[in-house]
Amino acid sequence: MKPTNINKVLALILMALVVFACVQGGEYAVPPVGGEEPDIIVNSSVSAVKEAWNQNKNSNGEDIYTFEVTTNGLYLEGHVVSSDLAGNFYKKLIIQDKAEGATHGIEVLVDKTSLFETFEVGRKVYIKLDGLSVSYDDGEDKDPSDGTPGRYTLGFLLNGGVEEIPSFIYSDHILRSLEIETIVPNVVFVDDFAQDHINTLIQIQAMQFEISELGKTYAGEANDEYDGMRTLLSCNDDLTATLQTSTFSDFKSYTIAAGQGAINAVLAKDFRADFFVLIINDPTYIDFSSDVRCDPVILDCGSNPIGGATVLFDENFDNTSESELEADGWINVNTNGGSEKFDWRSFSGNGYMQASAFRSNETPMEVWLVTPAIDLSTTTDEELTFDTKVGYYNGDALSVYASTDFTGDVDTATWALIQADLADSPSNGYGATLTPSGSINLSCLEGEVYIAFKYLGADSGVTTTFQLENVKVTGN
Repeated sequence: MKPTNINKVLALILMALVVFACVQGGEYAVPPVGGEEPDIIVNSSVSAVKEAWNQNKNSNGEDIYTFEVTTNGLYLEGHVVSSDLAGNFYKKLIIQDKAEGATHGIEVLVDKTSLFETFEVGRKVYIKLDGLSVSYDDGEDKDPSDGTPGRYTLGFLLNGGVEEIPSFIYSDHILRSLEIETIVPNVVFVDDFAQDHINTLIQIQAMQFEISELGKTYAGEANDEYDGMRTLLSCNDDLTATLQTSTFSDFKSYTIAAGQGAINAVLAKDFRADFFVLIINDPTYIDFSSDVRCDPVILDCGSNPIGGATVLFDENFDNTSESELEADGWINVNTNGGSEKFDWRSFSGNGYMQASAFRSNETPMEVWLVTPAIDLSTTTDEELTFDTKVGYYNGDALSVYASTDFTGDVDTATWALIQADLADSPSNGYGATLTPSGSINLSCLEGEVYIAFKYLGADSGVTTTFQLENVKVTGN
């Protein structure tokens, strides 16, 4: 073989090796995207898409609105705020109407992975609406006028529902602009979460993970089935929010941040659209770099052996009623003036107290259940125990406190947080067994002591149903 032919063969082999290297793992390397700005006349908007669904719903009651095919095309523009690079978003783009000062957002379902390669955060896009369909879900009656925030979803009408835009036509509907802008999130408070914030990037400041969440991973715990739900606490107003992380994300096994600071996240609704959740693209969207936390005072009576044969207080809630509990000195109060409280329930002869923010129409819902005075003045080695069970867990809503100066108003008393084992599963249905609190040492407290069970949730946030049983204090 001539040297020139040998060189040609070697060149071809080298080229083949380069191509083969580019497709290892079944993925071709994405070449740089250049070209010209699409010649688009923007004649619609995210808000117009929502209004189109609203008018259709009001006119004929349909749950899905499909845009007709027009001569010149119906287009909106927006900016991408989601990224599937870390696996926390899957086959969807979250689009908001403006890079800064966004007032509307929408999720766009796309039958394609690795969307970040083409549609990175900040990328301006045009969406051709012709032939696409939009749906709305608020977890209830799908009626935006009732004040319950819901999500609007844009996609393709398949099998009677709005599903992903097929991979072979998505590029006809989502056009990539050459422009990339820095996304500036709207700074909001937890109690400001509203319809127009859904599917936009927001920032909440002075946040931290609740103390009961510390040491956990984002979504790598045994009870995390599809998503990990972690409760965030606002140091500004003691309200809570829920961080939702996919168990398929690359960072699911990372330990959550222990400090305090700001979080940037897409405000969304959970899978059933029942409550608000925060979704981050990756852990860099959380800056909890401050070591100063806003935790309450924690009761610490030491770890000496405790408990005894003398029963100082015992309530299993079996043979009683709410009026009888009130007559015995229990306080059951909603501190925000709402109507929801702890309810006495009974199942198969077993009584318990239950609280849930689900469909309570209260955001937040804060309810306190406080025991009568428990006299510790003549005993030693006192121990508190109780049991809990949860239903449809989506975050911590129950906390337990002790006070020696409670006089009937929970807001004026001094409370110390009791660290106890609380039920935290399942996310679907109700637990089959009770979770014991563990042995809680009260021996450093003197005189009359009050134990409080505080439920803090929200109809648009943490809605976990908590059941309480077998509250008991013993000593020697």
